[in-house]
Amino acid sequence: MPLRQRDLSLLERTLRKQVAESLLAHVVPALVSELLEAVGDDLSPAQPDEARSDLEALADAELRVVESVERCKSVLDAIGLESLARLRSTIESSELARFADLGRPRPPGWVDADELTAMEVSTATGLGTQEVRARLDLATAGTPGAADLRRRLQRGAVTLYRACTIQSELAALPPECGPGIVEAALRSKDDAPPSPTLFRQRLTRACLAADREAAERRRAARRRRGAHARIDRDGLGVLTVVNDADKIVAAMERADAVARAARAQGDPRDLDSLRADVITDTLMFGWPESTDIGRSASDVAAPVDDVCRSGSEWFTRLGRRPAAVVTIVVPFTTAVGLTDAPCEVPGRGWVTAEHARQIMLNDGSAWRRLAVDADTGAALHLETRAYQPTPAMRAHVEAVDGTCRAPGCTVPAARCDLDHDTPWPHGPTEVTNLTSKHRPHHNLHTHGHWPVRREGDRVRWRTKAGRLYDTHPKDWLDGVRNAPPSRPSTKPLAARDSIDPEPPPF
Repeated sequence: MPLRQRDLSLLERTLRKQVAESLLAHVVPALVSELLEAVGDDLSPAQPDEARSDLEALADAELRVVESVERCKSVLDAIGLESLARLRSTIESSELARFADLGRPRPPGWVDADELTAMEVSTATGLGTQEVRARLDLATAGTPGAADLRRRLQRGAVTLYRACTIQSELAALPPECGPGIVEAALRSKDDAPPSPTLFRQRLTRACLAADREAAERRRAARRRRGAHARIDRDGLGVLTVVNDADKIVAAMERADAVARAARAQGDPRDLDSLRADVITDTLMFGWPESTDIGRSASDVAAPVDDVCRSGSEWFTRLGRRPAAVVTIVVPFTTAVGLTDAPCEVPGRGWVTAEHARQIMLNDGSAWRRLAVDADTGAALHLETRAYQPTPAMRAHVEAVDGTCRAPGCTVPAARCDLDHDTPWPHGPTEVTNLTSKHRPHHNLHTHGHWPVRREGDRVRWRTKAGRLYDTHPKDWLDGVRNAPPSRPSTKPLAARDSIDPEPPPF
């Protein structure tokens, strides 16, 4: 039996840990590099006309180190896949035993073993759940193609990314097609691995050739329409819209036509800026010409030349600033111009102090004050009791939590469920027993996959692997203050001292 670290005394475990860390940092890299260089040796004798300069020899040696590292990562990834498969099996066994004890059909929202495994690994490592699900599929699939990919990983002959990419394409194809597609996508070209572009081309062509009908079904099933936005560090935002190709092309052509019409009538801005303003202004305000409000759908679809009438100077309305209809967290000192601390748009990102002040001063902007504890940055609690959560209670809990209260989750609280930490009717319906939980995490709690315990402001989660994670209310001053925040209080609300009703920010 292998010796396990936890079977040793604390002193032995500490010594072994220090020795292992030293070996990993200083000895193993050089040893692995030498081993993989030996494995990669082509054994061809050097010819006189192939003599290399010292600089070429040095460059080749460093290149071999890079190759060795990539190959070593693949081997380690193969080991990780084996552990991932065993973790999934353990979690499934635990869930089957617990489900048998329930003695009833699985309720809606029940979380299966695959999703539990993905969320467990994602919480522990920070990897995205979709990425973990892709690795899990590769680790557990019993098809010939998946087995071939795992063998190649064990030899260091393919990267984990490419292996997962191929496996995701093989999932909708007949199993017998797998090995041929793997070989077609990964075969070398000019004695070198295929480039990313060639790899994608080969994989697409091989999948289409293997089963055209299945490939078409796969594309239809994987199409996901949606839209999301984020703020870049430079204060600009990115709006991503995924829709049917014909709609996207038509929308861009119309935006381009409107932008060109504006340029033709004298607007000095470049076409890229105008296209961006056309798209965002149409979403925010409708058509830029006020006389067009209330037009029929047939009028909206009219040719651009008919809508953008010359002489109306409609284009001067493009690029207007919106009123601040979203919550923006602005420290008081920033609002009055004393400091230039960055300001947060919850769930979207951060903007500069100057940008935040511009938003606050836009016509029609309404300020929403968010009172927070100046020491911890936590939104202040208000004791409210009711049989059902009221809109005021929901708004308060969302302000306190900021995001989902599950470990590592950043979904904005406004898009989460309001969940009783101690299930009703055993727990009261009040803000001290309610937290925001993203629907998957809500299901984890509701069905007992991950038990939750509330202690004051702290929410403690226990995962299937027995890991404990503590989450606290959002620190709205994080990144603004210079001093580190105090640990959030876990005292009952009744024991709290009186608080200033209007501390910053607002």
